[in-house]
Amino acid sequence: MIPVSLPGGNFYVLMAASLACLATLLTWLAVLATTRSARLWLGDHRRTSTVLMTFLALVGAIFPYQQFSLWFSAHRDAQADAGRKTTLTQATRVAGVDMPAGTVLSLTRPGELASFDRAVFPDTQPATVQGVAATQLFRYAATPKQPETLSAEIARDQALEGWLCAHGHRIEFAMHGGLPRFASCHLAVGNTLDQQPVPPGAWLKVDEAARGTAADTSGPAPRWLLRTEGSEAMTLRQMPLLKLDMRLDGQRRLLDFEGLLARETVLGAMTYPPGTRVLAANPRLPGAQSGDLLFSPSRGRSARREGGEDVAAGQSVLQAPDGTVRSVLSNRDAGVLDVAAMRMAP
Repeated sequence: MIPVSLPGGNFYVLMAASLACLATLLTWLAVLATTRSARLWLGDHRRTSTVLMTFLALVGAIFPYQQFSLWFSAHRDAQADAGRKTTLTQATRVAGVDMPAGTVLSLTRPGELASFDRAVFPDTQPATVQGVAATQLFRYAATPKQPETLSAEIARDQALEGWLCAHGHRIEFAMHGGLPRFASCHLAVGNTLDQQPVPPGAWLKVDEAARGTAADTSGPAPRWLLRTEGSEAMTLRQMPLLKLDMRLDGQRRLLDFEGLLARETVLGAMTYPPGTRVLAANPRLPGAQSGDLLFSPSRGRSARREGGEDVAAGQSVLQAPDGTVRSVLSNRDAGVLDVAAMRMAP
């Protein structure tokens, strides 16, 4: 939701009183102009009528003054915005993007094209950013924590580095060596991973720490961070998982994951309730082997073990993909944080 600041209740009372006084004064003046008896009464009561008219004029002036102030402020802001806007008369390269003629730039510093914070491209000629046709482009200056970034709006779902990005969300680009490079987007319908559909709206991000340098555009394929949201589960390792965080290599092979079971799941002798946290076991965990899984029941729930004791919240089950239970250990020993969620933020 967009926060909206509303005036206090006294403001509306004052405006209503001012409008009533203004209407009364104008009506009185109209009566004086058309009625002789009213003018005679005014002559007989000059002091009273003067005080009354002055009061009505002062209070009644508040409403038009407020309206004039709003108009003047809007007019001043419009003039300032007009001074910061410029239209390209010819194709120009700005921030590593070839912008067509007719592009409207909003500048933070008048006269400096490179200071733009928004670019609106002609409807008939969108700009191309790393192969993506953008209708608008937003620029965010660099900060000590992150580099300069660009955010592009697209009119339709478009493919980028093998992923289909949704047009309902902006595509993010990070500037490297003066050129924009794909950083993140929300996925559209039609993406798959290991022949399993990826829920639409999933957030995809490039793992910059594993990507090639800015000068090496032909470097290794980037690693990916993929996060699903919403109520639609994604099947991974034959388990339906919600709020799934995945790390993928350049060939989209799964490196690591964490998620919550969408429904009751049976693996070997264990039966896990919905909401159980599932993650790839750390190979350095004692007794763990490659491909093993860790299951941690959520607070207030327990996992049932056939022929054995239930596993309560606060404990984790180290289990092989074939269902073999290797060990039951505390969350602390398993390296599982006892928090509601640990997410990768967009």
